Amino acid sequence: MEIKEWLQVWQFEHNPFVIFDADRDPYLQTSMVENTSLRSVLLHIDKPSPYVIFAIRGAGKSSMRIDTERYLNDYRDQVLVISYVEFNELLAEVARPRNLPIGYAADKSALARLFKRKKQIPLGRETKMTLDDHLDYILKLGIEELYRTIVDTPREDLLKNNREIAEKFLLLAALYYAPNDLSSKVATLRKLMGIASYERKVPFFMNKQAKMLAGEIYRHIRGVPVSLEGMVKTIQEIGVGLFEFHGIPRNTENRFTLLKSFMELVRYFGLSGVYLLVDRVDEPTSIKGDPEKMRELVTPILNDQLFQIDNLGIILFLPYELHDLKKYYRSDRIKTISSINWSPDNMIRLIEKRMNVGRKPGSPPIHLADLFEEEGGSKANFIVRQLTPRNAFRLLSIILEEHCQTVVYGVKISTEVYESAVQRYLIEKEGY
Repeated sequence: MEIKEWLQVWQFEHNPFVIFDADRDPYLQTSMVENTSLRSVLLHIDKPSPYVIFAIRGAGKSSMRIDTERYLNDYRDQVLVISYVEFNELLAEVARPRNLPIGYAADKSALARLFKRKKQIPLGRETKMTLDDHLDYILKLGIEELYRTIVDTPREDLLKNNREIAEKFLLLAALYYAPNDLSSKVATLRKLMGIASYERKVPFFMNKQAKMLAGEIYRHIRGVPVSLEGMVKTIQEIGVGLFEFHGIPRNTENRFTLLKSFMELVRYFGLSGVYLLVDRVDEPTSIKGDPEKMRELVTPILNDQLFQIDNLGIILFLPYELHDLKKYYRSDRIKTISSINWSPDNMIRLIEKRMNVGRKPGSPPIHLADLFEEEGGSKANFIVRQLTPRNAFRLLSIILEEHCQTVVYGVKISTEVYESAVQRYLIEKEGY
């Protein structure tokens, strides 16, 4: 029997037991079982606070993060939500050998003698992820989200009323916001704020100073792509003075100053704080679930100074393999949820909601037990006790495959097929 035929008999429009990545699951929103009690623990809209959540794979970390993000979307006028879930670009930038064109070096004559005819100066690099790299990327994600928020609201006019705030916004946009038309966006903001163009002020020294400053910024920011040409154009718009006065990220403390400036901007625009949702640390192509590589990525984030930033609620959704990371942070500052547990009641609700969402409109609701010829209740009870949704859906997928491979035609699944599928599932699960 073809699986497609079995699905049609049960009036399924799609296979409800296919396992999707939560971020790419087209049915997640309609089939999600909301965890309102966990939300009430995690989320304090007026004062975001930090949490670390550990869970075994397949327990629903990403689904919970997506559900949390969706819930917070209803409060976009009160909080800024940043999803820190894509690490491939950051890891690739950190690992990439970096060279500074000699034309952007501060002391060209000495360097030219040292490297003779070389046109590129090799820059030293760390072999592992650092807190600086994370701070740079968080600031990149943050200023991009804040920019979208104030443009969509719109609240740009608020920048006219406070020159210091306007300059901090311009500086962070110049350092970390990287659209193709950054210089034109910065020019628009500069004109809105009434700041004169640097190019008109000091045309003779402009190009040299801009290139030296762009080179220094490139030298110090390695996790976020920096276009030297684009940075020069941006500096030509707003001038070196703004960078010199407010500072560039030469070290960790400079970055924390910039992060505090970012949080000041968030509050200035009428938001109570920021939720930073960290997830999918096991998924980058260079990590592929390796616990040691995950630790190298995550450990720098667990910095006590970062978790003391007022109104910054960092929520980390971490694989259970990283449970030992609790020793790196203070439990009095960061609350911990040690595991995500699914009760049989919640699991059956999830499975049956997914099943019924996938059926043709107007179809009468069905229960998991209905799929089996006999003792459907006990079979359903075994399925919902498989610890995680991923395990339960994998078992159901194997049961459906076994049924369709075994019978020529049959609507309900026999005990023989069920037991054979369970054996296959247990062998696969234990890896023997």
